[in-house]
Amino acid sequence: MISIPNSESITLISKQSLSGKVHNIKVLNRSEILNYISDFNFATKRLFVDCDEDCFLEIDPNPKQSPDPILLLWKNLNLQVSNSIFKDIMNGFPLLCPFLAEDLDGNDLMLAWGKKESLVSAMESGFGTYFSRSRNGKWVKGEESGHLQNIEEIHICLDPFYVLYKTKQIGAACHTGYYSCFFREMLSLESVSFVFKSKVGE
Repeated sequence: MISIPNSESITLISKQSLSGKVHNIKVLNRSEILNYISDFNFATKRLFVDCDEDCFLEIDPNPKQSPDPILLLWKNLNLQVSNSIFKDIMNGFPLLCPFLAEDLDGNDLMLAWGKKESLVSAMESGFGTYFSRSRNGKWVKGEESGHLQNIEEIHICLDPFYVLYKTKQIGAACHTGYYSCFFREMLSLESVSFVFKSKVGE
């Protein structure tokens, strides 16, 4: 059984396949996600939950919504849009927004939150950079553990606003030791199965 936190920022990622492109990202509250899971069709779709139980990954082969418009912003240390477009993006950047990390095969690794300063730092360093809400400061993934994220591409969606890192993951993306934070697949609200047979290095 999972325990969904009482939060206004429960994130739902939707894809057509595990290694496919991101189709949609939504931010819901606890009541909305509970209703969503209650109505979820486990026979035709799959649902994964992350380590903190505040982010869900839906695999829906036949989505009803149109895909989010995602723009390639940065690749191999080079900006892929004009300076004027980049300035507009930064001017419209929200105080906090979802930052999703995927490996180069398209598998989702983790979802955290970030600020415009997180994005700028990632573009300058090439490392997956976020904002830690618990520590109230900059967080470079793997800075202490060595499980760094070497970013090759950064994509951005402006409506809804989120950042997508395409990265080479060193070691485990999850603090629990699993390669991905989405190491559990939900079979119902009360039942989950583990995706990986073991943690990284075991």
